Amino acid sequence: MPSDGGGAVEIGQDGGMYCATCGTETTSSYCGVCGTSAGTGRTWTTTNVVYAGWWQRVGATIIDNLILFIPTEIVLYAVSRGLNYVVADVAAIVVEGFYMFILLTKPAAQTIGNRAVGTRVRNAADGGPPSPRQILRRFGLVALYSLLVVLGARAVTLVGLCALADSLFPLFTSRKQTLHDIYARTIVVRT
Repeated sequence: MPSDGGGAVEIGQDGGMYCATCGTETTSSYCGVCGTSAGTGRTWTTTNVVYAGWWQRVGATIIDNLILFIPTEIVLYAVSRGLNYVVADVAAIVVEGFYMFILLTKPAAQTIGNRAVGTRVRNAADGGPPSPRQILRRFGLVALYSLLVVLGARAVTLVGLCALADSLFPLFTSRKQTLHDIYARTIVVRT
């Protein structure tokens, strides 16, 4: 979303108002989450943002997972031969995080999967490219619940439920955000 020149509230394409600092939906000129106030004399702007659809997001995820499958398996195999499976799982998550970080910190903010389906990641507050910190937070949440696998077989069910909740969340939010988008204050838009 384009910034309104320092204002704290923006009107999204869905007619909702969003805090320009944290991206939280609000019903007033005051954000109850971060405490930012629009103040006086602010100009509110509408945006031309078109949020990525759920199937586009699923498609991008499938493509990225197919691309990451072989490198991740190589790392899992190589590391697990000399060490235990916990270190191998962590190493595999690092490989995936490196892929996401390198591609999403470029100005286009697109993984190969995003490019293939015509989407990109943006900063929820101003519509610009996400910051490196936002990318770390975005992947960090996914990595956190992925690391639960190291707790054993019962945790695999928990990981699956976390991934399912995260994946389905865009179906229930006005800005079509996953939990990791909300945590990182990012959105995914069509290109």
